[in-house]
Amino acid sequence: MRRLWIRGDCWFGCERTEVPVLWLGPLQWDGQHAPVYACSPCLARIQAQATRYFYQRRPAVVRPT
Repeated sequence: MRRLWIRGDCWFGCERTEVPVLWLGPLQWDGQHAPVYACSPCLARIQAQATRYFYQRRPAVVRPT
């Protein structure tokens, strides 16, 4: 899948405006929808956090005896 970067506002901690951002998906709140975007540094931080989450919760490998 090809990533489509656009110029816009980052919705995460940096809150930078008019920077290249990637659409992450819709946010739904109280019946409303909003598009969520992240810049490259924030996206890298989110990916690192998700990777840590997955590694902490992955099932143990069962080795045959």
